[in-house]
Amino acid sequence: MKEKLTRERALELHRKMWTDMQTKLGDTPSFRDRNKFKRNWCKEHGFEDVDCSCFLCEYSEQNGLWCGGECLIDWSPLADDPNEFTRCTDEYIDGGEIYEVAPISEILALPERSFEDEKS
Repeated sequence: MKEKLTRERALELHRKMWTDMQTKLGDTPSFRDRNKFKRNWCKEHGFEDVDCSCFLCEYSEQNGLWCGGECLIDWSPLADDPNEFTRCTDEYIDGGEIYEVAPISEILALPERSFEDEKS
């Protein structure tokens, strides 16, 4: 990935990709369909080597952040066992990893995390 992501750009691309996925595949596509869509979406939009085909993960990687406690999105509302370190790979309330099985409408409705010491 060549573009250095800002917080705003990472969130924008995250929402755009998941919205496009929902439009094309519906609200509850399979895990395989989600991953295939993410990889293809990145390629089709000129993004290569995006960490996990996820702009939130890429942002964390570029900025030396730990995705568990520093992801730009708060995944805890969808977690079976929510805590301050909840991430997309934690178990969804109905089983499976959140990003793999949660309805896309629920993913898109998740709040951003705020960081008290952040200056953006």
